[in-house]
Amino acid sequence: MKLFLKYNGSYGDYGFEVLDETAYTKYTVSVRTEKNKQQIIIKNLNKQIIAEIFNKNIVFRYFSVKCMGRFYILFPVLKEYFAFMIYGSTYKFAGDISQGNFSLIDVDKSPVMTQKKCWGQCGDGFELNIYNEEQEIFSICCAICAAMYMTKSDTKTQMVGDV
Repeated sequence: MKLFLKYNGSYGDYGFEVLDETAYTKYTVSVRTEKNKQQIIIKNLNKQIIAEIFNKNIVFRYFSVKCMGRFYILFPVLKEYFAFMIYGSTYKFAGDISQGNFSLIDVDKSPVMTQKKCWGQCGDGFELNIYNEEQEIFSICCAICAAMYMTKSDTKTQMVGDV
């Protein structure tokens, strides 16, 4: 399944929308900022909350993800490339999040999702290829966390405001 993540400031302080291949909005993402934290809410077209992400910047910046009845924590690590570690899942990141091009893979090396920068008729954003449809919402949450983190690490690709 192919989806597109695009910045759209009409959904709160900062926000995104998730589009399908036909440029039809599938999900809206609103971001509310206060002091050292952000609340990111993903809603379907019926305005039902399907996931929440809390972005906190205490000692270091990390994300708490609540989706599909589970909790995950994504926090940054620095190795050869910039990536996140995920508590609460067997998935790992491959690639460099700071460049917007990465994959989410399972421990058996099967791909769950890939993301790359793209420019198209819907504007600049990210193309998401989701291979495991059961993990669609979690994959979108990971892509949003990466986009939010990229704004802090690279002002040239800034899509949303700083915390």
